[in-house]
Order: sequence, then C-alpha cells, then structure tokens
Amino acid sequence: MKLRVKLTIFAIILGMLMIPAYFILQTYGVFQKETVLSDYALAVDVNGESYGAWPLINSFAAMDKQEDNRQFYYRIDMSHIQYLFNLAYREYEVKPGGDNPYLEGTVNYEHTDHAYVQTEKKYENANDFRTVLNLYDQDGQVIYSYDNTGKGDKHLVQSIIHQGMSRTSGSGSEAARDPYINITALFRDKLNIDVKLTVDEEHKVVTIRMNKSEAR
Repeated sequence: MKLRVKLTIFAIILGMLMIPAYFILQTYGVFQKETVLSDYALAVDVNGESYGAWPLINSFAAMDKQEDNRQFYYRIDMSHIQYLFNLAYREYEVKPGGDNPYLEGTVNYEHTDHAYVQTEKKYENANDFRTVLNLYDQDGQVIYSYDNTGKGDKHLVQSIIHQGMSRTSGSGSEAARDPYINITALFRDKLNIDVKLTVDEEHKVVTIRMNKSEAR
C-alpha cells in the first residue's frame, strides 16, 4: 500500500513537471513536422549553382523536417510570395560574385507587369469587410484565395511555429505561430511547376529548385 501511494505521488509530481516542459518544447516546434529556415541561408538553383534569394527571407520560409518528399512553405501574409512566382516563371537575372563564399552570387528579380499577389476587401455590408489575399498565374487567373485571418485554412495554409520564438499578448506569452502556404503543393497543382529543396547542412544553405513538371 505504501509503495502504491509513493508511486501515485511520484506520478502526480512527474505530471506537474511535464506540463511546463510540454509548453517549452512546443515553443521550439518539437511536435511539428516543419521547421522555419531562420538558421539557413535561402538560395535559388540556377544551372546547378546556388544564388542568394534575397529579398526572400529565410525566417519567412519553412520546410518539412523529414527529407522524403520534403515540402516548401512561405508566409502567406507576406508580399514576398511575388518573388516565388518570378522564380517559377524565370523572371529574374543573376548577378555573379559577392562576398559570400558559399553562394555564386545573387538573384535580381526582373520588373514584371504581372502582379501575382493582390489583396482585396470583401464587404459584408457598408461598414464591415474582410481582407482576402488572391494569388494569380501568368494569365491573370486566380489560383488561390486566402482570407487573411492569420491562421491556417485546413487546405494549403497551415500554422507553423517559429522555433524558439514567442509572443506576448494580454493573456501571457505563447509560441510564435504564423500562417504558411505550401508552395510545393500550390505550384505543382496550379502552375505545373515542381519545387524541390536541396539542404546543405554543412554550409547551412537551403537551395530552391523550380522546373516544369514532367508529363504525368
């Protein structure tokens, strides 16, 4: 009986300790399958060489932790997605050189008349409206619309924790969680573009490669 009481007390104490441990680990994104790329340089593959992808931002990009069929994600609430469309349609030039020995240079995104990312107001009445983000293809057709709620939509957009970051609100502090769109799935299904990632762990570079999908 005494042993049973001791085990019960031990289990209660262990459970109490595990609750804060869970929230700490959640802040670091331990329980999600994606990781934000803040620890890597973000690059673009051009003829087998890696060029810096700025102004695409590494902390706004994410990828699956598992290597098999790894997906690429980007913050849906950032206008930088425009540059991903420029990459898909080869609307860029490369500038060789620079001071980073691990990159062959940088990418310069050409000026284009295509606006691939636009927001619009959807009015419910004369006073209330919601903001919708529309993504367009090169023909000006809407390929995806997202209600700008800051949350996932259970389709292509999901909430991803930026590991190690937290935000303070009126109710306390919580893990920094933001909406990211699955670029791999979107471009494959809507633009017929394959998006692949090459991860160089030694030099901390994630390189994006985009090519026309092979006939299925």
